[in-house]
Amino acid sequence: MVPGATAFPWPGGRRAAVSLTYDDAVPSQRVQAARQLGARQLPGTFFVLGKSEDLSRHRREWQALLGAGHELGSHTIHHPCDCSHSWVPRGYTSQDYDLPRMSAELDQTQQLLAELGAPVPHTFAYPCGETQVGQPPQSYVPLVSERFLAARGVEARVADPWSDALEQVPAIDGARAAAELLQLVDQAEAAGGWLVLLFHGVGGDHLPVALEAHEALLEQLANRRGAIWTETFRNVAAYVSACRAKQA
Repeated sequence: MVPGATAFPWPGGRRAAVSLTYDDAVPSQRVQAARQLGARQLPGTFFVLGKSEDLSRHRREWQALLGAGHELGSHTIHHPCDCSHSWVPRGYTSQDYDLPRMSAELDQTQQLLAELGAPVPHTFAYPCGETQVGQPPQSYVPLVSERFLAARGVEARVADPWSDALEQVPAIDGARAAAELLQLVDQAEAAGGWLVLLFHGVGGDHLPVALEAHEALLEQLANRRGAIWTETFRNVAAYVSACRAKQA
């Protein structure tokens, strides 16, 4: 919290919020994460990648996540990242983009979300946490702000709901041991903040969190519903925005 600020009024007298976010639309999210979340009636946010093969092959199952109370957000179509990453195809690095090209891709990804049935306003996650494109680099944060309710960055800390910019909400990588994940929840509660966790694979795929660690986190969140508000990135961002407007 900002020094001197009043405690944030989380719903129902809760003391913190947690958003569970999943990037790239990989199979283990659709199968394992969705199963574990559903067993505890907890919502997640899936930032889908337009070029995802799993999204293409299992489109109806990804759409069904909406009906189960989850959120589908944007992670672009081609996942542009810095050319220093060898796994980024040439032609799709951040340096290969300019603002018009990124603008067109953001429009394309919003159209994809509309076709999947995701309600507006949508939310966004910056690929690799990068916010600049082109040479010389230019920020595309304004393009994101024009189109999306909120966007997730990768600054590794608990977000302050009073002061952190909604176009770059901090997030912490969730590929950790169970004890570390539970400690992060405790830290968020102590700070009265918004913990946004970033996952890729869940028990498989790339950069995975272990199934057991993910399950332990969800079990803790389910058991602490009265103190911790576990909600989609979109819904927390909308609530935070409304509270700020009232405060102003």
